[in-house]
Amino acid sequence: MSKILIVAATEPEVDFLIKKSKKTINRHLKTVKGSTKHEIDLLITGPGITATAYQLTKALITKKYDLAINIGICGSFDAHLKPVRLVNIITDQFGDFGAENGDKNLDVFEIGLVKQNDPPFRNGKLTVKPLKQLKCLKAIRNAEAITVQRVHGSDQSIRKAHKKFGNVVESMEGAAFFYVCLKEKVACIQVRAISNMVEKRNKKNWKIRESVDALEGFTGLMLMELENSFG
Repeated sequence: MSKILIVAATEPEVDFLIKKSKKTINRHLKTVKGSTKHEIDLLITGPGITATAYQLTKALITKKYDLAINIGICGSFDAHLKPVRLVNIITDQFGDFGAENGDKNLDVFEIGLVKQNDPPFRNGKLTVKPLKQLKCLKAIRNAEAITVQRVHGSDQSIRKAHKKFGNVVESMEGAAFFYVCLKEKVACIQVRAISNMVEKRNKKNWKIRESVDALEGFTGLMLMELENSFG
């Protein structure tokens, strides 16, 4: 029996899985019912890089998992990736880890604190191997992402980030998830639904409920396929 860990930052992003939980192990970790072939746990880390890194590391050193899946919502810098599109994140990076030099933002590699290929980084990014068994991932677009402590919300900061990183999506947890999984050598997937374009903060334009509904549908298909093909 394979052990699968589903990771999310907040309860609203995975309320559809919480309803299927059959046992609460602790405040953050629950067991999900419905699989006959796999043992599936759900980890709610809390938002942000620090909470994700701490709770995920704690989970992975407490129990051995064969696969970790991060699901959640994100913002998009890409005009062609609009709400409520689903994306499979293949690379992620810390988007605000570094220093300011006047009006220029330097990343941690540019200031020499970390080398671009220091494990688990490759060319300054956190890149995961595709899980070839899952056909459902081929039905959604691959995307690159940045992970930030403070989401972008001004014209100036958005222009700077887009110039530096290109047409990426943005979350507050993804790179921390990849970093821990790569360090612990756990196979991992990150699937997100775009809830908003990255712009000046305007919650009227956000489609959070629709994004969570899209995640629910896709997660159901993914778990069904994992039941038949993984482990």
